[in-house]
Amino acid sequence: MDEKIQKLKSNINKDVVSKFEVSQLVECQFLPINIKNSTLFAVGNQQTRKQEAGEIVKAILGCDTQFIFLPTDSYKELFSSIKIETKVEENVGENPFSQASQTKPESVTQQHSTPVQAQAQPETQTQNQTQEQTQKPEQNKEKQIPKTFTEMNKMIGDAFLETGEVDETDLAKALEDSKRRQEPVGSVLYSMGLVSLPRLKIVLAEIFGQEVVSDDMFIEQSKYIKMLPEDFIKENKILPIFSDGKILQVGVVEPYNTAALKEIVYITGQNPKPLIVTSYEFERTIDKFFSQEKKNSEKIMQKLEEEASQLRIEDTLWEQIDKELQESSSTVAEFVNKILTDAIDLKASDIHIEPRLKNHVVRYRIDGILRHALDLPAKIEQTVLTRFKVLSRMNIAEHRRPQDGTFTINYKEKAFDFRINTLPVSGKEKMVIRVLAPAVTLNSSEKEIKLLGATPQDLVKVKKLISAPNGIILTSGPTGSGKTTTLYSILKNLNTEGVNITTIEDPIEIKIEGINQSQVNVKAGITFASCMRAILRQDPDIILVGEIRDYETLEVAISAALTGHLVLSTVHTNSAASTLTRLIEMGAKDYLVSSTLIGVISQRLVRHLCKDCKEEYFPSHDEAAQILNDEEDIHKLMNTKIYRAKGCAQCDMTGYKGRMGVYEILPITKELRKLISQGAHDIEIEEAAIATGMRTLSQACLNHLLNGETTIEEYVRVLGLSNE
Repeated sequence: MDEKIQKLKSNINKDVVSKFEVSQLVECQFLPINIKNSTLFAVGNQQTRKQEAGEIVKAILGCDTQFIFLPTDSYKELFSSIKIETKVEENVGENPFSQASQTKPESVTQQHSTPVQAQAQPETQTQNQTQEQTQKPEQNKEKQIPKTFTEMNKMIGDAFLETGEVDETDLAKALEDSKRRQEPVGSVLYSMGLVSLPRLKIVLAEIFGQEVVSDDMFIEQSKYIKMLPEDFIKENKILPIFSDGKILQVGVVEPYNTAALKEIVYITGQNPKPLIVTSYEFERTIDKFFSQEKKNSEKIMQKLEEEASQLRIEDTLWEQIDKELQESSSTVAEFVNKILTDAIDLKASDIHIEPRLKNHVVRYRIDGILRHALDLPAKIEQTVLTRFKVLSRMNIAEHRRPQDGTFTINYKEKAFDFRINTLPVSGKEKMVIRVLAPAVTLNSSEKEIKLLGATPQDLVKVKKLISAPNGIILTSGPTGSGKTTTLYSILKNLNTEGVNITTIEDPIEIKIEGINQSQVNVKAGITFASCMRAILRQDPDIILVGEIRDYETLEVAISAALTGHLVLSTVHTNSAASTLTRLIEMGAKDYLVSSTLIGVISQRLVRHLCKDCKEEYFPSHDEAAQILNDEEDIHKLMNTKIYRAKGCAQCDMTGYKGRMGVYEILPITKELRKLISQGAHDIEIEEAAIATGMRTLSQACLNHLLNGETTIEEYVRVLGLSNE
């Protein structure tokens, strides 16, 4: 406590203070000190209601008021330091900052009561409770509330033992870990995978007789998290959840810590309503709002703004840029690296730096969905964009034309490649950076084909396709749909000592022992087509071409298939059937396509529902009609339990966790070869394929939906509304 506060405290006249209700002091944010020369000297802060406080003083003491203003933190320190000497101690557990709390109905008081409040109940109520305890000893035993960390752990452990969810061995290990980590045993059991988070919340609610923090309460937590100091939150394991101005809902890991609940009254001026929060959710929230990485980012951005404001006006554009970019250790370089490494850690596929009306924003594409990451202050946005241009060797003075570039950074002992593009929009520049994952090495001894989301019937069809000695197998779908991953899984199965496998890729994403992998280098004259011609002179058995994007590459691929080679490649089309017509449109003869193509695997990626929070429900008619056309099928789906996304701490409130494949596998049968050679439309080809047992993308995704693995919303997002 500093000297000024100590001096003010020593001058406080307790007789004067006692004339005021504590609720009046807290509501108007003032503290009486003493009366001198018919004037009351009082301490206030930025939130003090001077007019209301003056009227209260006039009514009670009949004199004017002179205020001494302190910073908010100093004011709170002074107010808290005298709480034992004022009426505040008598009102512990009630809300001394709200007059309404003194006239609350009994039901409301019970609803918001805490263990502290229970001690302040009227004597008659205590007698009634004693009588009830005598009459119903068993019921009272069930409602006993733990008062220490050890008691809480024992009751949680006993609850799971009684239901048979854990055995004594697992519980003993969990209790040992709990004691060592000073973490409640419930969260330890959850981290061990022995209990689910929803189940743990139910048990905690039963033990403490209080509500738990629901998953949707975390959505807007950022608005209230700073209502309590960071040190207080960490020390007492209490999270601000929601406030209506009078009542502050807080998530508590240790509900028996009543002293901390008292402190909240003096810190915020609001009555705390404790809700149960698990230790896992608490640690996750701390990591989200108070992590060292977040603090570092804020410090870097603040430093960038300070440096930007200090640039001399007379410096030329190049001189200003050169000051920031000539050293890789500069602040802007550090900040740009932070953007890139955060994207890698979050497994983002793209980084979007986009202009808004007042500044630029950074967004990451994660699991196919763009998520806001941070805002770039207007002072530093140009410096950040320029840094990216320098990294990718672009023209830093060009802002009116699109530009392309690439660069590489080393992170966590791996080299990550980035492909960058700029586009002029509304007088500013938009920048998109594709994150190319580093080449990883697969164990070539694992021969099993693994396609996440594929059914056993799908895998049988794929194995039948790759058993052919020659021909072309294509995977189709939009960018980022997992086509290359599917081909690598097939290659791993085909990779044996007796075959020569050669690939041409752009870039090499996965390295497999025993496979000869080449990379496209346009500047050196190495293209898909030119490299394939060279590969044909390397005595190959199997050839993988990263992508067929032009007639020249397609022509060489057909030639390779006709000369006895198995060719694997990808193509950008919307369905398996449309792939056939796309090859013909590129210039290939229909009879050559029909004779060389073995099969097409069309695929998409849909987000997988989070297992911890997915919610069961019956879809409405409108929802079912989005993915089905037949009325009978719609009504059947309406009577079927499916799942929808809800959101929890485990999935970062998105409701989804990871992605899975949706596959449409089209083997080229004799009947289909006839249709292709006759120039049939892709609709005719698809109808013929369905008649022979092909399952479409829509049917495959519907199967995932019925299995509780994805949602109607995700179906529509990836495949669109049903129009069949």
